[in-house]
Amino acid sequence: MKRVCASLGMFSLSFFAVASVWAAAPAATTSAAPAEVTAANCWIRQLPSPAPSGGFLVFHNAGQQARQLTSASSPDYGQVMMHQTTQESGMSKMSMVHQVAVPAGGSLAFKPGSYHLMLEQPRDGLKVGDHVQVEFVLDNQQQVSVSCEVKAPNAMPGMGKHGMKHMAH
Repeated sequence: MKRVCASLGMFSLSFFAVASVWAAAPAATTSAAPAEVTAANCWIRQLPSPAPSGGFLVFHNAGQQARQLTSASSPDYGQVMMHQTTQESGMSKMSMVHQVAVPAGGSLAFKPGSYHLMLEQPRDGLKVGDHVQVEFVLDNQQQVSVSCEVKAPNAMPGMGKHGMKHMAH
């Protein structure tokens, strides 16, 4: 009988020791918070070197606060810059921008004649049909990654494998 009581006592102590460690352990996080800003429909109009190629895509901001795009980069290009085309005295003018606002609860299209990417120094062997990654950093340090299809110099907005697609404005 002593042996049974001692065994039950040891079992109880072991059970409570394991239970207290388990209860003190932090709860596992099942998923990260969803990204506020996402990017989609990315394509790059590849031009022969040394001319820079143009990049176009659409950003969506599901958050309740405007977010600033602060930088862009790609392992497939030596330099990626954000540019804006504006009209001044009847002339088109392109200039580099250091920040671009993605409105809260809205979208922003990088498209020909507006905001766009200028991609310079492509890696050797990059060709039409390839997909490259472009990474963006926002003012809240969120990183947005998007896959972009490399297209021919005569490509137009919305051209895809399945015909014309609508591009957000």
